[in-house]
Amino acid sequence: MNTPVRVSRTTGFGAIIDQIRKLYPFLAKDLGLILGALLVGAGFASLFTWEPDPETAIIAPYGIFLHNFALALLALLLTHYGARIMMIANGLWLGMGLVGSATTAGLEQTLALTVVHVPLEILAWATTIQGARVLWPELVAAVRKTSEPARFLHGMCRVMTAPTVFYLLAALTEWAEHVLVRR
Repeated sequence: MNTPVRVSRTTGFGAIIDQIRKLYPFLAKDLGLILGALLVGAGFASLFTWEPDPETAIIAPYGIFLHNFALALLALLLTHYGARIMMIANGLWLGMGLVGSATTAGLEQTLALTVVHVPLEILAWATTIQGARVLWPELVAAVRKTSEPARFLHGMCRVMTAPTVFYLLAALTEWAEHVLVRR
């Protein structure tokens, strides 16, 4: 007697989570490292006295995006080990910057300037690390001609779409936050 085999098909939000886990298997670990570094940076920054800086320049969204994207490309070239170190350093600086900003400009203004774009940037950092994990094995396979260049391009496009979107959204929201606070 044959019993029917049940195939579990995840739908809706569960399917999205499954796709994220498949594309970014180390996302939680990478986010944990970045957030841990942010907390260490915040703790370290609380040891200092901060002076207010009355002049804060507003940078155009394309300038913010190009800066972040250039750092992401550098992170990709450093393999995932170098990318993790870069993103941990970014987390430390971000933690210090948040404490410095809250101390000098106040918590309300700091939140107004960071509440949307900082989570987007942190997600971009974590997904960039996965891009570095995928880049080097695929690149080596393409150079050794054990893999087709089209496979390399497809893999990189698949993995780097999310960080690019996150960096773009973070740049636009960072610029918008600064413009709105200045009003």
